[in-house]
Amino acid sequence: MAKQERSRRTYEQFLDAAAEEFAQYGYSDANLQRVVDRTSLTKGALYGHFARKEDLAEALSGHLAAFLDELGERCAGRGLVELRSMTLEFAREVEADPRVNAGLRLMLDAAQTEPGVPGRLRWPPRSAHSASRASPDAAASGEAHPHQAGGPADLALVILVGAYVTASATDRKGLAERVAALWGAVPAASRDEGQAGP
Repeated sequence: MAKQERSRRTYEQFLDAAAEEFAQYGYSDANLQRVVDRTSLTKGALYGHFARKEDLAEALSGHLAAFLDELGERCAGRGLVELRSMTLEFAREVEADPRVNAGLRLMLDAAQTEPGVPGRLRWPPRSAHSASRASPDAAASGEAHPHQAGGPADLALVILVGAYVTASATDRKGLAERVAALWGAVPAASRDEGQAGP
């Protein structure tokens, strides 16, 4: 195996191990020795890729940010049905990708300790083409702007984060099912349930 390929695999192994560690323990209680123990590698190999715990956390947070950017690019609408679909897709990704799970845990942990951090999790994720597409008739029709305090985006964020922090397991299995059940309790979102699917 070429040296570059071996280095890439080592990097990936440490990110996967760190994702499990951060998802289970959060940032403050995560331990680099446990990250190493989750692999068959050495601490020196870890430090060859990540000099500090912060570097691992930043890589995982970057993975989450990339997913959210991509999700924002793909999702056009901002009504309740679209927000429901986005939160369900996000929840499924949290279950499927340990790095997204860890990135979200890190972001939520930081939101409790650092002023201004909650703004880092903009929900729904805005894409370059959709950020300025607020309907000119929205105010006239009584439709709430999705980023308005107390609006549909806040509801989506509360459903997702609430289901996440109350999950019984650190791998968040069943999160999408729980998010779908919570959305089912919102009459306006469940009205068009056939369109969005769980």
